[in-house]
Amino acid sequence: MTKTQKKLILILAKVVIGGGLIVFVGHRLMQDWPGVSGSIAGAFRQRPFYLVLGVLVFVGVYVLGNIRWLVLLRPHGVRLPYWAATKLWFIGHFFAQYMPGGIAGGDLIKSYYVATHREAAGRRAEAVSTVFLDRFLGIIGLISVLLVAVVVNLRRSSAHRQYWLMALAMLTVAIVVAVLLFSKPLLKKLPLVMRLYARLPYRDRVKRVYDAFHFYRTRPVELVVAWVLSLFVHMTTALEAYLFGLALGLGYSYLEYVLLLSVANFIASIPISPVGNVGTLETACMGVFGKAGGLPLAILIRIAYLLWGMPGLIYFLTHREEIPHEAVAETVDVIEHDAEEPGDGAGQVQPQEVPADD
Repeated sequence: MTKTQKKLILILAKVVIGGGLIVFVGHRLMQDWPGVSGSIAGAFRQRPFYLVLGVLVFVGVYVLGNIRWLVLLRPHGVRLPYWAATKLWFIGHFFAQYMPGGIAGGDLIKSYYVATHREAAGRRAEAVSTVFLDRFLGIIGLISVLLVAVVVNLRRSSAHRQYWLMALAMLTVAIVVAVLLFSKPLLKKLPLVMRLYARLPYRDRVKRVYDAFHFYRTRPVELVVAWVLSLFVHMTTALEAYLFGLALGLGYSYLEYVLLLSVANFIASIPISPVGNVGTLETACMGVFGKAGGLPLAILIRIAYLLWGMPGLIYFLTHREEIPHEAVAETVDVIEHDAEEPGDGAGQVQPQEVPADD
């Protein structure tokens, strides 16, 4: 089977599964339209303050997420101004919500812009690696919040004990992935990984991105700070859902939203939807919050995501000239980490000649 055929099968599977979820949500929405529309209309009439506050709380998500990304950029010497990073964040969010490819597509757009920004000249691979490390730490933060929320909620009630094993399984997978990311000797001992690496196109570029990941084993402070910021990001997202829940009259506490929304967001982060996480988020919310309250809540969250995607469209269409990007210099710095012993030069920057289009 050729690579093109495998790619087509993967795209087809994504369209079938993700499209099936979208059809399911659409069918459920039409079937329960009187109840769903009545709940949302009642929230607008009776508790509009909570709706407005919930939408505004999303500002905290992008502020904290932006700071987290800048924390990861600084060790590589990429001094991206906060306002420029804000524009890139919103552009990525717009593409993640509105365009095919979803979250991955938003990250790719964001990666392109940061890689071609003049502040990243000579550090393209390193700058791109921070986008994916930022996403990974976001998932780690989500799992951490979920674990704490499971413990706290179980002490109050056993109603949500079914999520305990799920949280442990997620933690196990995250630990394995983290060990592979930050342990190059172990990774080299895995024959399957090395065979896959040998077949990758643009292996030199992949190696540079991985080296940039590996570099952070020498920067634990930045990793811890980024992880803590991830915790606050997910707690802020739960606060947004909590406010929407108050508007809808749902009877969950904030701590329950921290738990249940973490589960829903983790399911929604699985890249199976052809557009954003449309279908997966709504299905997950119906699963954890119940059919009656989950769908109206998911719709309000979706509306908030779409509203906050519009600044990204505006920046993309009208402020592209204010996001300076240019070709990098022909000589770039590559972080080498092949030496593993302390004091042998690991983590030092060594200049190498790389083609300008690398």
